[in-house]
Amino acid sequence: MNIDMWISRAARRGFLASSLLAASLAWAANPIDPVSNPKRLDYPEVHMTLPDYDEPFQRTGIMEQPELFRKVAPGMTSGQVAALLGQPLNGGEATQSRLWDYNFTFRLPRSQNYIVCQYKVVFDQESRVENAYWRRHQCLDIVKGAAG
Repeated sequence: MNIDMWISRAARRGFLASSLLAASLAWAANPIDPVSNPKRLDYPEVHMTLPDYDEPFQRTGIMEQPELFRKVAPGMTSGQVAALLGQPLNGGEATQSRLWDYNFTFRLPRSQNYIVCQYKVVFDQESRVENAYWRRHQCLDIVKGAAG
């Protein structure tokens, strides 16, 4: 093999590796799931510094039964949602916002492990539920009873 062929192959491998790395970093940053997040809503990221790694969980959620979320439906008022799910993470700002963020913890099916799920309720101009979305499809599957 001559030097030109070797350089050409090395360049292709480097490009492929950097493309794969960039794609994996973009996916890990804020995964977009067309099933559970079809509108590609943004969720806040968790930022940790080195000392924070001693904590067992960086994001905690309120433990709830998945069946509860089947009750959230378009047309519900913000008051009904607050009575059902509690106050959103964005607290007092939520009354001014059309987007309410929550973190909930579910037990994984057939497991002793847990998953923290981010949930977003979207309201229309009249403060009625337009729709609700899970950040990850695994959480949607748990709520639907399809995971496991």
